[in-house]
Amino acid sequence: MREALVVQALEEVDGLLVRVETLHSNVSATESSLKATTEALQDAADKFRMAVTAFTEQAKEDLTEHIQRKGAEQIRLTIEEQHSAMQEAARIAFRSQASDDAGKLAKTLREAAGEFRRASWARMVENILVALAASAITSSAMYVMLKVS
Repeated sequence: MREALVVQALEEVDGLLVRVETLHSNVSATESSLKATTEALQDAADKFRMAVTAFTEQAKEDLTEHIQRKGAEQIRLTIEEQHSAMQEAARIAFRSQASDDAGKLAKTLREAAGEFRRASWARMVENILVALAASAITSSAMYVMLKVS
């Protein structure tokens, strides 16, 4: 029975030795698998990092383009508002200046018309006096000519 126990113990030791020998290959296989998984995860992390970087760069470009477009639109609107304000200021200034000039011109024309009316009476009186003088001279000349003949 001792021999049977020794045989059984030797079989158990042999089983343990086989398991220990396979354990090394299993550990090696697990290590290789773990190494491959680690490399795959690092590669995936690098790809993810590159994708995030590319996305960030694209977002920056899109945001810059959007800001430039909105800025240009805002500048255009501001220029249009300034242009309209300047045109309105010019219109107001022109109306004010034209109104002042028109008032001055109307005043000058009224004064000129008044002087013309006064001058027309003076010219009419002058014409009457000239006509009377011419008539008197003509009558005198006729009288002298008729008397001499």
